[in-house]
Amino acid sequence: MRTPSFVLALMLAAFPLASFAQDGAALPAATEQQLDGLFAAWNHADTPGAAVAVLRDGQVVYRKAFGMADIEQGRAITPTTRFHVASLAKQFTAFSILLLAQEGKLSLDDDVRQYLPEVPHFGQPIRIRHLLTHSSGLRDDLNLLALAGWRMEDVITANDVMQLVRHQQALNFAPGSDFAYNNTGYLLLAEIVQKVSGQSLAAFAKARIFDPLGMRNTSFREQYSALVAGRALSYQPAPDQGYEGVPLSFSTVGPTNLLTTIDDLALWSRNFDDARVGGKALIVQMQTSATLNDGNATDYGGGLELDAYRGVRKIGHSGSDAGFRSNIARFPEQKLSIIVLGNGADVQAARLGQRIADIVLEGQLKPLPQPVPDYSGSTRVALDPARLDALQGSYRLENGSAIIFRKENGHLVGWTVGDDPMPFYPKSEREFFSKLVNASFRFDPPNAAGVVESGTWLRNTRSVRGKRMATVPEQELSRLAGEYYSKELQVLYTVRIQDGQPLLRHPRGEVALVPLEGDRLVGPWPFGMVQFACTPGKGCSGFTINEDRASNVQFNKVNLSAAVVAP
Repeated sequence: MRTPSFVLALMLAAFPLASFAQDGAALPAATEQQLDGLFAAWNHADTPGAAVAVLRDGQVVYRKAFGMADIEQGRAITPTTRFHVASLAKQFTAFSILLLAQEGKLSLDDDVRQYLPEVPHFGQPIRIRHLLTHSSGLRDDLNLLALAGWRMEDVITANDVMQLVRHQQALNFAPGSDFAYNNTGYLLLAEIVQKVSGQSLAAFAKARIFDPLGMRNTSFREQYSALVAGRALSYQPAPDQGYEGVPLSFSTVGPTNLLTTIDDLALWSRNFDDARVGGKALIVQMQTSATLNDGNATDYGGGLELDAYRGVRKIGHSGSDAGFRSNIARFPEQKLSIIVLGNGADVQAARLGQRIADIVLEGQLKPLPQPVPDYSGSTRVALDPARLDALQGSYRLENGSAIIFRKENGHLVGWTVGDDPMPFYPKSEREFFSKLVNASFRFDPPNAAGVVESGTWLRNTRSVRGKRMATVPEQELSRLAGEYYSKELQVLYTVRIQDGQPLLRHPRGEVALVPLEGDRLVGPWPFGMVQFACTPGKGCSGFTINEDRASNVQFNKVNLSAAVVAP
C-alpha cells in the first residue's frame, strides 16, 4: 500500500541526522557540519545512505550514519549496520596468504598449480605473488562469466568460476609482465588458503584476523542465502525518481563478499599502526608495492592501492558490487583514516572519501590543478523526451574511445566503451549528468539541420571532445553476420544486422554493437572492443573481444546450417 504523501513528508522532515558515540576528541563543529553536508542527499527515510568514520591517531573523531539500510522496512543505517564491501575484501584475503607465508606453510614464489593443478599451464608458471598483485595475466572471472551469458544477479560459486578457468587457453599477458586488476586471482588465493590451512577462508580469517582484533560483526559470506542480521540492502537510482533494489547473489569469497561495519574497519585500521595481528613485518609487506619483471612498481601491495592524493601519501582500496559502494583510505603521515560504506549505487564512496580529506586536511594538501566537478547534488530539470531524439547517436572521443547515447523509455542512457549503460539526467537542455560516476556530457548546439554533431565528455577533471560518427551503410556490415563459437567460454553468439544496426545475440540477451573504424566495433561491458577478422570478398572468419580485464577472447565463425545430424 502506498504511503499517503503528507505522511511521507512528515517522515522525511522528522528524519534526524544519526550521530553516535566516538572514542576521540570531536572535530570542530564547523568541520563536522561540513562533513554532514556531504551526505545530506542521502539522509532521508526513502533513500539508501552510508555509514562514515574518521580516525585520527587511531581514535574515532567522527562516526555517523545516514539514510536507510532497508527502505521497505524503515530500518535506518547505524555504525553497526553490516555492509557488503566488495573489493575491500581483498586486503583480508591478502593478509591471510601473508600469514601462511610468514609461518612457512607456503611461499609467494610457489607455482599456483602446486595447490590448484586444475589451473591450465600457460607456458610460464603463475606464482602466488602474481595472484596477490594482479600481475598473473589471468582474465577476470566477472568478464568471463558475463561473456559466457551469466548475469551478475545469478548465483555464482567458486566452482562456476573454476569451470571457466579450466577452459582458458590464453592469458592477457605473460605473468609478471604487466598489471591488470583481477578478481580471478583473489578467488584462487581463497582456494589456496583452504588447501594449505585446511580451513575455508571464512573460517581462517575469523580465527586469525577478525576474532583477535575484536571484529565481531565481520565475516565472509560464503553462501548468498546465509542470514546475516543487521545488514544493509542494495539499491540504485530508479529511472524516474527514487530508488529500486539491486540483487546480489555472489557465493564466492576472496575477491569480494565480505560483510563488515565502520566500527570493525576502525579496528582493522588501527592494526596498521600497532600491528597487534601479523606483526610489523607483515604490515610493511602489505603496504609495499609489487614490482613487475622489468622492475617497474605497480603501486599495489597486499590488496591495497598505494598512491597519493593532492601530494599526500594514501593507502587504501575501494569496492563496488550491485548497489554497494565502499572506500577505506589511510593517510599515514597525517595519522588519518577515512571509512565510507554505502548501499546506493550513487553513493560515490571513493569521491566522498576524497572530499572528507579535503575538509579534514585543509591546509595540508596541495591545491588541485583544477576543480573537480561534483554532480552528486545536481538537480535534474524537466525536459520533453522528444528533445532527446536529436542527442541519440555515437560520438567518437579524441582519446580513441567512444560514447553512445540511446533513448530508452523516455530517458537518455549512455555508455563509454566497456562500461555498463547508465542513465543520464538533464541538468540543462544540453548538459546531462550521471549519478553513478562523477561525469557529464555537454552537447553542442545543433546545426542548421537540427543535428547535434559534437559535445564534451567530462569525468572528474578530464575533459574530452566527442564528434558524432557517420552511419555505416548496411551492405558494409552484412559481412559480419553469422554464428560464432568460443571454445574457451563454450558459448555461441549470433551476429545479425537489423535496420543498419549490428546486433550480437548471446544466451541471455542481445546487445547493440557500434562500428568504430574498419572491422572494429564497440560495445558496453563486458564486450569492449570487438575486432572482426575479415577478408575482402570472403567475409569474416571470427572476432576477438578485448576489454581491460579480458583480452583476445577468441570466437570462430561456425556454420550450423551445414551440420549433418546422423539419422
